[in-house]
Amino acid sequence: MSETNPELAQVAGAAARDRRTRRRLLAGAAGALGVAAAGVVGRAAPAQAIDGLAVLQGVDNGPTTARTAVFTSGNKEVGALADPDTSGKGSLGVYGAGQDSGVLGIGGSGSGTGVTGVGGGAGTGVWGTGGGSDGPGVRGFGSGNGVGVYGTGSGAGDGVSGTGGSNDGVGVSGTGVGLGEGVFGTGGGSGGSGVAGMGGSGGAGVFGTGGGSGAPGVYGVGGEPGGTGVVGNSAKGSGIGVLAQNVAGGGIALKVSGPAVFSRSGLVTVPTGADGVTKTGVSLTSASLVFAIVQEHAPGIYVQAAVPHVAGHSFTVYLSKVVPAPLKVAWFIVN
Repeated sequence: MSETNPELAQVAGAAARDRRTRRRLLAGAAGALGVAAAGVVGRAAPAQAIDGLAVLQGVDNGPTTARTAVFTSGNKEVGALADPDTSGKGSLGVYGAGQDSGVLGIGGSGSGTGVTGVGGGAGTGVWGTGGGSDGPGVRGFGSGNGVGVYGTGSGAGDGVSGTGGSNDGVGVSGTGVGLGEGVFGTGGGSGGSGVAGMGGSGGAGVFGTGGGSGAPGVYGVGGEPGGTGVVGNSAKGSGIGVLAQNVAGGGIALKVSGPAVFSRSGLVTVPTGADGVTKTGVSLTSASLVFAIVQEHAPGIYVQAAVPHVAGHSFTVYLSKVVPAPLKVAWFIVN
């Protein structure tokens, strides 16, 4: 083994220490640059998609000056977003066109709504226009026993409102299936009507035509107990509450099955020793006719006359002679 030169060993150790120091300095500098670069990348805001740039996920895109749309071959399907009337169809948030459906919405399993529309101001929430071949504007199909179309009004607003077309179109039309009603209405709990109609300019408020032989045009069933099936009421003195007529074939205008009750009919009693009696508190006009007939067997006693007194709202029954005992007389007024 050769002896080590102390001076050479000292020089070699110094050089090694110098090389290690330079490596530590370079490594530290590189680490510092890496940290700085990472900070810059972490603080950078994502680029926003504007005209001509790609749409980015997870961020708001825009502002743009034209629609963002996707088209299939031959424009058979179209999907467009944020259209400021680029298509000439007005300002649109979403526009869709398809061979089956333009827009399809499916609600969640927890009673979610498929499509929701909210109008602005007096605008319509959902608007539909039917196809050129007599297509319906809006159509709904209920699932199970669900309702096809359901509407709830706000305040005094109607639940469902319809306006017929200009060529004598019907405002609201319903077609029943099997024994189902074409139109069914349930009145409110505080005495509301199930179905109400108001005619326009001489038109009927409610009009019904029976289907098939002998079917009624309008059929009403009164509620229990003692409810009335059909009620007619005139709001004016010259009006008619219920009009029954058959002018086309000379048939029966009015047929009653069961007892008929008239408010202007009843009984009066002629007292003993009198030959007549006056009934007051009855409604009469100059056209009123008063009929009266004795209701008991009284030989030689009969009604000679029943004279109306329009101004006094009364009439007087005159008998052929004085009665020896109280006598009942029936009376009936028409017109």
